[in-house]
Formats: sequence, structure tokens, C-alpha cells
Amino acid sequence: MEFLLLIGCAVAPGIALMSFFYLRDSCDSEPLSLVGLLFFLGMLSTIPVMYFSDWVSQSIESPYARAFFSVALIEEFAKYILTVIFALRLREFDEEIDGIVYAVAASLGFATLENIIKALVLGWETVAIRAFFTVPGHALFAVTMGYYLGKAKFATNKQKRTLFFSFALFYPWLFHGTYDALLVSDHLYLIMLIIPFMIFLWIYGLRKIRHAQQRSPFEQLGGSAPDV
Repeated sequence: MEFLLLIGCAVAPGIALMSFFYLRDSCDSEPLSLVGLLFFLGMLSTIPVMYFSDWVSQSIESPYARAFFSVALIEEFAKYILTVIFALRLREFDEEIDGIVYAVAASLGFATLENIIKALVLGWETVAIRAFFTVPGHALFAVTMGYYLGKAKFATNKQKRTLFFSFALFYPWLFHGTYDALLVSDHLYLIMLIIPFMIFLWIYGLRKIRHAQQRSPFEQLGGSAPDV
């Protein structure tokens, strides 16, 4: 019974966050089957990505370099590839905010299975911390990724499209790497910066969602949203 409860608590944050971000696309919601597919693909990627990340980590001495290059870069690149390959050309991907929904689905699929594995290995003490920080962090990194993938899909020229595709990987990598670098620090004051950093990610992410909502062709615009 305790085992099932542990699994349930490990899964709950991903499902709750997925529901929250899915409902932000209120004008033209994506089919649950496609969102579920991206979530499932994210889960399938978890174990190979974790093994590859651990293998790369063995050749990097600095914990800060590992945070950015053997964890953040590999994980975000995997989510980026999944979203580009399986979502970008979907007929249902017909507004910018759809990029956020699909990227968050892939990211939370990854984070949910990772959360289950960590909970089984480390026990209850890790569940609460990951529920409030790590799993939301994965979702918020993906908000930025999906925002710029949505802008890239509907960009009017090649130069903008290339720039937005670059931003879609660069910003999640930067945010994820910064998050992990703070966690592995030996200094308590740096570790405590996780709290204001998460607040920043929530504010930044919700702002990007609002911009994407305002640019939806299915919503009557009261004004123009910023392009970047």
C-alpha cells in the first residue's frame, strides 16, 4: 500500500501541472490523444537520456559544467527533438500556444518517470522537494521552449524562424543549467537562490503564456502582443 502511495505522490505533480498548462489553451484545446502521446514519448525518453547523461558526466569534473552540459543540455535537447519531430507538423498545431502545450507534455512525461525513479530510490524525503521545485522546473523550462517553437512555426521569414528555433533550445538550457548549478553548489546562499529563481520562472513563464494567448487567431485581440 505504501509503495502505491509513493508512486501516486510521484505521479501527481506531473498530472496536476499538465492539467494546469493544458487549460491555458482555452480557445482551441489540443486533442488529449496527441498531448498524451507527447507525454508518453517523454516518459520513454527518460531512461536512455538519464543513462547517456550519467555517461557524459563521467568525463566532466566540474559539477557546474556537469549541470549545464551533461544534464541540462542533454535533457532539454531530447525534449526539443521530441517536440519538433512529433508535434511541429501536426495539423492541430495551429496557434503559437500549442507549442507550449506540446513541449510541456513531453517535458512532464520525462519529469514524471524521473520522479518515480527518484522516489523509489531515495524515498519519501525527495517527493515533496521535487513536487514543488524539480517537476515544476521541467514544466517551466518547457514553456519557454514551446513558446519559441510556436513563434518559429508561424514566423514570416527564414531569419526569424531560425532565431526562434535557436531560442527554443537556448533559453530552456540556460534556465535548466542555472537551476541545477544552484542545487549542486557548496554554498547555502546559492542553494537558497532556488526560491527566487523559481518565482522568476513562474512569472516569466506565465507572461509567455499570456503573450501566446493574445496572439491566438481564435481570440479577438484587443491590442498587439510583443514579437519576442
